[in-house]
Amino acid sequence: MLVGVSIIFLDVDGTLIDSFPGIRAGFLHALDSIGWPHPDEETIARIPGPPMEVTLRSLGMSEEQADDAFAAYLDHTHRGGWADATAFPGMLDLLRTWKEQGHTLCTATSKGEAFARRILEREGMIDHLDFLGAAQENGPRRAKKDVIDHVLEQTGLSGRSSDILMVGDRSHDIEGAAHFGIDTVAVTWGYGTPEEWAAARFTAHDPEELEGIVHDWHAGVLGNPARD
Repeated sequence: MLVGVSIIFLDVDGTLIDSFPGIRAGFLHALDSIGWPHPDEETIARIPGPPMEVTLRSLGMSEEQADDAFAAYLDHTHRGGWADATAFPGMLDLLRTWKEQGHTLCTATSKGEAFARRILEREGMIDHLDFLGAAQENGPRRAKKDVIDHVLEQTGLSGRSSDILMVGDRSHDIEGAAHFGIDTVAVTWGYGTPEEWAAARFTAHDPEELEGIVHDWHAGVLGNPARD
């Protein structure tokens, strides 16, 4: 079992990493590969977060079209699209601080595991993580709920939801964590909307505020039921 002063589950895209440029390019390449029209930029701005095949089907594609488009998206990502991403300012320092304080850090991302590993290694973040929890590129573990379940099982943290805080930027993070009774901090520097963040227990507008929320929650200052 992984044990630390606290346990923090972290989304990657939109929380640790600004991956929108690469995701956007891959998405448009996927659409072009099957001759599908591009949606407006407001729609494109919301594509990071859910599994890409879910996004493609939401446009009205058939299963066959979505499968072909998703294959094109993966090909684009494998050929270098994964690298068109950078760490959000302050997040590497925050990971380093949390580890120095003894916290347990696990990712819980819908990003494919190989892609997540590559970008987190390049940005110097992976050495601060206790467990890399990610989706399968081609497998059943795709939805955020399934990724969180995988992290809980692999780390021996099942049954400890009251000791865990999820940090993410989209409704999928909040809803996936809530399935296990895990509280969430929504971060506003990612790709979500105020309506999505409103469903989280807490909202952080910058890494400094996030650090304070995590500290106070695990100290019981914010009314964590596990510590009341």
